[in-house]
Amino acid sequence: MKASQLAAVALAAALFPALASAQQDSTAAKSAQQQPISVEQFDQEMAKAQENLKKMQEQMSQIQKSTDPAQRQKLMQEHQAMMQQGMQMMNGMQGNGMMGCCGAA
Repeated sequence: MKASQLAAVALAAALFPALASAQQDSTAAKSAQQQPISVEQFDQEMAKAQENLKKMQEQMSQIQKSTDPAQRQKLMQEHQAMMQQGMQMMNGMQGNGMMGCCGAA
């Protein structure tokens, strides 16, 4: 084995425990900062999500009925923006531990 390869392996072996420890500390700090939400808060967020879903379904219906290409394009852009907002909301719910899998770990 060349000296440079041996040095790289030795450096990686020396740094690995420190990196693993830092990752565990970071995860523990995030878990300590997250507060569980109440049932009322969860219900409010789910109601918002359901309302957004209904709006997106209405938009898709309008898109399908539209015959004007310019109007269809405008509706598609609005629908895309609504979808992105919904994804941000869902990501926020996951980050707050509302989704029950990944955020509260």
